[in-house]
Amino acid sequence: MITQMKIPLKDFIYLLRPPHWVKNLLIFAPPLFGGVLFNHTEVFLKMVQAFFAFSFASSAGYIINDLYDKEADRHHPKKKLRPIASGRINTVQAVLLILLTLAVSIGLSLRFGKEFILIIFLYLLLDVVYSFSLQHVLILDAFCIALGFVFRIEAGGIASRIRVSTWLFIVTFLLSLLLAFGKRRFELSSFDNSTSHRKVLAKYTVNFLDSTLGIFSTTAIVTYSIYVVERGVKGLFITVPFVCYGVLRYVYLVQTNSNGEPTEALLKDRGLFICVFLWVVVTAIIIHLQDILRFLR
Repeated sequence: MITQMKIPLKDFIYLLRPPHWVKNLLIFAPPLFGGVLFNHTEVFLKMVQAFFAFSFASSAGYIINDLYDKEADRHHPKKKLRPIASGRINTVQAVLLILLTLAVSIGLSLRFGKEFILIIFLYLLLDVVYSFSLQHVLILDAFCIALGFVFRIEAGGIASRIRVSTWLFIVTFLLSLLLAFGKRRFELSSFDNSTSHRKVLAKYTVNFLDSTLGIFSTTAIVTYSIYVVERGVKGLFITVPFVCYGVLRYVYLVQTNSNGEPTEALLKDRGLFICVFLWVVVTAIIIHLQDILRFLR
């Protein structure tokens, strides 16, 4: 029985989806823009802990989604190779992994108080509702994905004790809708049997999704520009061109069927990766120059 419960390490790691943890770097946004991320080593290390707390919670959500979608994933050219869809990990093992990741997440979250734990609970609740219902509902499926990113921003604000600007919430929500609809556009146009593994794709059209890309790429850039002005930090407007290029680069990747999965696009497309990296570096330097110099001493 013990032998049967053994799980190959590579399958365990795959279920955790560590490449997708890059999305949780949004937790650093509130202290980064709030000017406290590099105030003291303890602040930075505290945010690293918050990052891992949210990452393990998101891993639990990925496993729940894989369990529910295992039959549909078997019709997908890539997802059929996932540990649960392929049968390498059974339901009991998957549930145990969910409990383990949740335990680690809650353990790391205790330092940040009840509000942080509540955000993680709401995120997981949203993930469950999405997996069992709303992922099949036109437009609302993308809204659920976008709200997940908003929860990440709020978690970063709570962990760093920074009041998050309303404009930052709006920017995050609109940019996340761009990524969500971009992913749907890529899926719809890239796989011949796309609607068999994700039923909601049958309700979308390429023209509609191209329209959403135009809407949310424009509004995301405009609201970010407004946020930069509202933030009132001298020189921060310099980061706007990076956001413009990054948004347009992602839209290009989606519409040329190069890559539409946000995480893969960021990690595999050199132009997008360099743009995001430079945006982070330039933003950090403008807001935290004195703190960074003190932090590196």
